[in-house]
Amino acid sequence: MQAAWEGASKQAANLALALLFALLMFAGPAPLIADKAPQLIQDITIEGLERTRPRTVLRQLPFRPGDRWQPSMAETGERWLRNLGLFSEVHIRPPDHRGIVHIIVRERWSLWLLPQFSRKDNGDSSAGMALDEYNFWGLNHHLHLAYIRDTGKNFSNLNGTSYQAGYDWLRIRDSMWNLHLSGSRGNALFDSYQQGALVAQYLQSGNNIALSVDYGLGPVPDEGWSLSFGLSLNHTNFHLLAGPPQADVQGTRKHAILAGASYRQLDDRITWIRGTAFDYQASYAPKWLGSTIHVLRQTLSWRNYQPIHGHDTINYRLEAGLATGEVLRDGLFDLGNRNGIRGYYPGEVQSKSYLIGSLEGRFLPWQDGNIQLVPFADVGLLPGRSYAYAGKNTFIGVGAGIRWTLRWLIHGTLRGDAAYGFATHRWRFYLGTGQAF
Repeated sequence: MQAAWEGASKQAANLALALLFALLMFAGPAPLIADKAPQLIQDITIEGLERTRPRTVLRQLPFRPGDRWQPSMAETGERWLRNLGLFSEVHIRPPDHRGIVHIIVRERWSLWLLPQFSRKDNGDSSAGMALDEYNFWGLNHHLHLAYIRDTGKNFSNLNGTSYQAGYDWLRIRDSMWNLHLSGSRGNALFDSYQQGALVAQYLQSGNNIALSVDYGLGPVPDEGWSLSFGLSLNHTNFHLLAGPPQADVQGTRKHAILAGASYRQLDDRITWIRGTAFDYQASYAPKWLGSTIHVLRQTLSWRNYQPIHGHDTINYRLEAGLATGEVLRDGLFDLGNRNGIRGYYPGEVQSKSYLIGSLEGRFLPWQDGNIQLVPFADVGLLPGRSYAYAGKNTFIGVGAGIRWTLRWLIHGTLRGDAAYGFATHRWRFYLGTGQAF
């Protein structure tokens, strides 16, 4: 009996120890679970600002003091700040032991003062100067001023002077609203082409002003969908200088209602970009608004930037345009330019409607370098009546270029392109700034 009692006591003691061990194992991890709970953000500090105001950074973040930190907030916030274009480097550190999030940025220079020159096949040339400030007031506002002179054949004489100005007020009172104001005034040469050949030249004088606003539907204005609307007033007159008068070159008043929708899901890494963008824009000039002609213009574009290896990307663009109503010569789409069908000059590809497809590779010989090698091909289809070279409806341009990006300068990409136009059997060359798309 005593042996049985001792055995039962031993079993009870072992059971008690097992229960105690289980209890300790169950209660032990509790402090670890608490440690993994999202940390409360107490404050945000920003290092590296020189000209940019702190509110420009704070309004572009996916978190505020009082929020609970999530690991995805750092990646999202860095992308939104990079997409502003103001910073060459952005780093967001998780909250430290005091709950403070540290943001470290390096600003880019925001002021451009750039001379402008152009020369056409017939020798007509222009020269000017443009000033752009992309961080006005330190609030990411954009100020644009330009002075352009048409300088005749090979910069030999003065044929016209024009002025341009624009202002983009982004994030009005830190809201999702943006305001855009632009205007131009002066005289400029207007070349009238027929099937790619210059048939008449006019001195064009006019005034234009446009005001529009857009509202971001996403978390920040440059992420997700946005809607825009506005009004433009354009008064134009023409004085014949050379060639026979053209029936569809007339002075007009175009008072137009502006509307549009756009979508952005981009990650701009300065020397390379990935993501998708979509834009639709419409301009409607009815006679009941004071216009002398009735015109509706619509454009649509879709762009995709697809990484293929490291920082190398393959980029696609589809773009279309349609102008209906009383479309005069100065209302045609002019697609022969650096951002349209490469390999053609302005005046060689004109139409009331078009469809463009582009394929472009952007390859970095050194993954962390500033140089891109860019082979490209553009195909343009012009259905219906066309004013383009030799009455053709299909235009193909292929070529290659080089991009040199200055990381310290906003929009600081210098560009050189050489492209061959299969319709004209000619090479075209371009030196300037920016990308085709």
